Amino acid sequence: MKRRTAIIFFIVFLIIIILLVVLLYSYYQFTLRQDSYDLDKTISIANWNLQIFGDKKANDSMLMNSYAEKVSKYDIVFLQEIRDKDSSSFFALCNMLPDHDCQISGRAGRSSSKEQYGVVYLKKFNSNIIDYNPDGLDRWERPPLRVDFSYKNYSFTVYNIHTKPDNVSIEMKNLESLINSENNQGNLVVLGDLNADCYYYNPYSLSDFNGWKWIIGNDQDTTSGNSDCAYDRIIMNNNAYNEFIRVGIDSENIDTKISDHYLIWMLIRDHDYQKDKTFKAYLSSVFS
Repeated sequence: MKRRTAIIFFIVFLIIIILLVVLLYSYYQFTLRQDSYDLDKTISIANWNLQIFGDKKANDSMLMNSYAEKVSKYDIVFLQEIRDKDSSSFFALCNMLPDHDCQISGRAGRSSSKEQYGVVYLKKFNSNIIDYNPDGLDRWERPPLRVDFSYKNYSFTVYNIHTKPDNVSIEMKNLESLINSENNQGNLVVLGDLNADCYYYNPYSLSDFNGWKWIIGNDQDTTSGNSDCAYDRIIMNNNAYNEFIRVGIDSENIDTKISDHYLIWMLIRDHDYQKDKTFKAYLSSVFS
C-alpha cells in the first residue's frame, strides 16, 4: 500500500514538473523572445471616410486632434471624402503626423461636389502611386487610387475607392476588370467605402471579386450613425491573405460629428507566416 501511494505521489510530482517546464518554456517563447515576434514587424493598413472633410473641420482643433490621434495609430491609412478645393485640410492633418508621409489624388466627381483620396503612411515605406483620375472611359464617379508599397523585401498593392452608392455593382465590376487587366499576381488589397451592403448592394447574391477574401463580414456595422451596414470593406486576394493576421473596426471615440463611418483596419505580417507555428501561437496569446 505504501509503495502504491509513493508511486502515485511520484506521478503527481512528475506531472507538476512537466507543467512547470511547459509554462517556463511558454514564458520564454512569448515574453523573453517577444522581440522576435514584435508587432512592429507587422503592418497595419486602414481606411477612413472622414465625411465631408474640408476647411470647416480643419478649423476645429478638437476634431483635428481626434483625427490625428486615431490616424497615427496605423502604419498606412487611406482617407476619403476630402472635399476642399485646395486640399489644405488634408495637409493640415498631415502636419500633425510628423512620422508619416502624405500623398493625395486628383479631385474627382461628375458634379460640382468633388472628392479626393489621401494616403498617409510611415516614412519607412517606399510607395508608387497611380491615380486613375481622370478616367477617359468614365467608369467610376470617383476613379480608384492605386498605391504600390514596399518595405525591405515585402511588397503589396492597395486599390482604394469610394464607390457611388447608386452604382456600386457596376463600379465594383469595373474595378475588378481593371485589376485583372493589369495582370498583377502579387499581394493585392482593395479597401474603402465601397457602399457594399444594405440598400446599395447585396453581397450575398453578387459575385464581385469571387475567390477573394472579404474580411469585413456582411453582418458587421461600419457606420457611426443609425444605419447598421457594412459599407466599408477590405478585400484580399489569396496571396495577400497568406499574410493576414486580423481585422478590426475602430469605433472608439467616434461620433457622428467626427464621421458617419468608423475606421476599418487590418494587420498583416511582412511575409507568409502560415507555417510559422510559434508566431501563430504568439498571436493567439496576444489577441486572445
